[in-house]
Amino acid sequence: MTAAHGHAALFGVYGMLGIGLMLFCLRGLYARHLHAERLLKPAFWSLNIGLAMMVFLSLLPAGIYQARASISRGLWYARSPEIVHSQVMETLVWMRVPGDILFAIGAVLLGWYALRLLGNGKGREPVAAVDASPAAT
Repeated sequence: MTAAHGHAALFGVYGMLGIGLMLFCLRGLYARHLHAERLLKPAFWSLNIGLAMMVFLSLLPAGIYQARASISRGLWYARSPEIVHSQVMETLVWMRVPGDILFAIGAVLLGWYALRLLGNGKGREPVAAVDASPAAT
């Protein structure tokens, strides 16, 4: 259960909070027309659905399986190779892969958005420079 809680809490709360702060700052620094909104929507959904799949298809069921073994036979048994390397646990580990892939797609899209916005400076003016132009006064 600790792994499920750790993944959901660390990324679900602090990771998303960090991404939100990054996007808030980038939106304040760069003109609206420079933002690739088409990358952010799929990134958001891929990160969230991928995390949910990781937690609910793999980590939570594995935690419940180990908790049940711990309650019935003891903690020593729940952490033994007989449980950790059982067919059930091996299957649950593989059940995590689709969520990991979806999550990775979201991370790549978010990285692509940020690099595209920040990259190379080719014709990309910050908001402060755009607002300081004579046409803005």
